[in-house]
Amino acid sequence: MDYDKKDPRMFDEASAQRQLAEAFRKPTSEPQASLSPDFKIPTSNISSRKVQTTYTIRPEIKQGIDQLAAKQGFRSSSAFVDLILAQVLDQAK
Repeated sequence: MDYDKKDPRMFDEASAQRQLAEAFRKPTSEPQASLSPDFKIPTSNISSRKVQTTYTIRPEIKQGIDQLAAKQGFRSSSAFVDLILAQVLDQAK
């Protein structure tokens, strides 16, 4: 059977356009994270088994994380982020 774009049984142009527009639509707002009042920025450096992971973030966020980690006495920003995310995940339970 030949593909025929004109035959509506085979291809719905309007539906395809709507689906493409929805798939590539930019979100209207960034999702916001809310932290409980119990949330505390960690100050200790606890060591345990780690898994190497890569995330892409804006440069100003990276710089802020590095500054906060140093201010809190961490030797690496990844250890600081690890403890921050552990707290966020505990609160999400």
